[in-house]
Amino acid sequence: MGIRAKSNFDRSRTIWTPEMDRYFIDLILEQLNKGNRFDDHVFSKTAWMNMNSSFNERFKFEYEMDVLKNQHKTLRNLYKAVKNLLNQKGFNWDSTRQMVIAENKIWDEYIKVNPDVRPYRVKTIPYYDDL
Repeated sequence: MGIRAKSNFDRSRTIWTPEMDRYFIDLILEQLNKGNRFDDHVFSKTAWMNMNSSFNERFKFEYEMDVLKNQHKTLRNLYKAVKNLLNQKGFNWDSTRQMVIAENKIWDEYIKVNPDVRPYRVKTIPYYDDL
C-alpha cells in the first residue's frame, strides 16, 4: 500500500507503489475510453472525481484529487523523458525488460550532456506502453 512520509515542511507526501501506479493508469485509461478528457489533455472534473473515488476505495485512503493530479503529472513527465530518450540515435525500448537500452558508450556520452537521464539507464518502466 502507499506510504505517507513527512517532508521537511511537515506535510504528508505520498510514496507510490507499483500496484498504485498500475491501478491509477487503469483508471486513467478507463476515463479516456469513456471520453472524459478534453482535447487539451485535461480530464473533466467528473473524471477526476471518479478516479479519486475509485482509487481511495481500492486502497482505503482519503486522498484529495491533487494527489492523483500530481501523480498524473509525474507519469506524463516520465513518459516524455522516456519518449525523448527513444528519439535519440542508439536508444531503443526493450519490451521484455521494459526499459530503455543502448550501448554503454552511447549512454556514457549522453549522460555527460544530460545527467538527469542517468536513472533511466537501469530503471524499469513496466507501464510505459500504457502511458
